[in-house]
Amino acid sequence: MKRTRRPPSPPATNSLGAASGESSSPDSTFESIIRHGRKYQNFSDSTYWLPSDDEEMDRLVGQHFAIKALYDGNIIKEAIPLIPLHNGAQILDVGCGPGTWIMDVATEYPESEFTGIDMCPVFPTDIRPPNVNFQYGNVMERLPFDDNTFDLINMRFFILALRKEDWDVVLPELHRILKPGGVLQSLESSMLESGTDFVRHAGKMFKEIMVDRGQEPYIASKLGGILERNSFKVVEEVTRDAFLSRKDKVNREFLWDMVNIFKGAQPFLAEKLGITEADFPTFLEKFCADCKKAIPEEAVWSITIYISQKLPLS
Repeated sequence: MKRTRRPPSPPATNSLGAASGESSSPDSTFESIIRHGRKYQNFSDSTYWLPSDDEEMDRLVGQHFAIKALYDGNIIKEAIPLIPLHNGAQILDVGCGPGTWIMDVATEYPESEFTGIDMCPVFPTDIRPPNVNFQYGNVMERLPFDDNTFDLINMRFFILALRKEDWDVVLPELHRILKPGGVLQSLESSMLESGTDFVRHAGKMFKEIMVDRGQEPYIASKLGGILERNSFKVVEEVTRDAFLSRKDKVNREFLWDMVNIFKGAQPFLAEKLGITEADFPTFLEKFCADCKKAIPEEAVWSITIYISQKLPLS
C-alpha cells in the first residue's frame, strides 16, 4: 500500500432496474426537526448531526468543488486505471446528498451509469444527466442492489454519520455489492487540532461532541485497518492538507466550509461551549478570524482518501 501526502495544487432502463434519469424516495417527507431555525435529521437510528436544509446543501456543493480542486479531480488518478470508466462502469455514490459529486462525474464519463443513494431525499428530482439515477437507501440496512453490482463505490465524510461500531456494518454491505476487483473510494477528514488557542479549543469541543455520540474522531487515520479487517485490500492512501489561513481560492473555500460546519453544529456546539444562541454569531466571527491567523501556527485541516479493492475471485 502506498501512502502519499502533499499540500494542494493552486430514459432507457439500466441494469440496476431503474430508469436512467429517474429517482425514488420514501412515500413521506423524511423525519426532521427544526433547531435554531435549521432543519436536522430526526431518525432514531441516525447519529448525523449537521443540518439537512438548503443552506447545508449549498455548503456541500462548495465543499465538493474544494475537494475536487484539492485532489485534481473527482476520482483520484491512482484509482482511474482500476475502473472501466469508458466501458459501461456501474458507479454508486452512497450518502450522495444533493448529488453534486455524482452529477459532476457523470458528465465526465457518459459511457458509465451512476446511482446515488441517501436516506434523506435531498437529491435532484428534475434536471440531471441521463446516465444518473437517484434512490432512497440507508447504508445501515441491506441496500437494494444485487451482489457484485458496482465497479466503483464512492463514500465521503461519514465521520459525522456513523458510530464507531457502524463501520463494521456498512463496509461489509459495500463489499457485498462491489464487483470482484471493484474499487471503494472513501474520503474522511481529520480533527481541527492546530491554530490559535481559540481554534484548538473549538476543535476540541467539536471532537468531544463526536465522542459523546459514539463516533470516531480519528477515522481518517484508522480507516485503513478497518477496511482491511472487512476484506478490502487498501492499495492507496493519499492525504492532502487545507491551510485555513492562506488566501488562495482553494484554501479560502475550505475555510468557508469549516466555518459553515461549525455554524451547522450550533445546537450541539453552543451547549458544549457554554454560550447562548445570541452569542453564537460572535463565536463564529472569532473562529473565522482566528482560522485566518498563521501565528503561532496555521490551522490545518487534513483530508484523506483511501482506494481499496474487493479482491478478485481466485
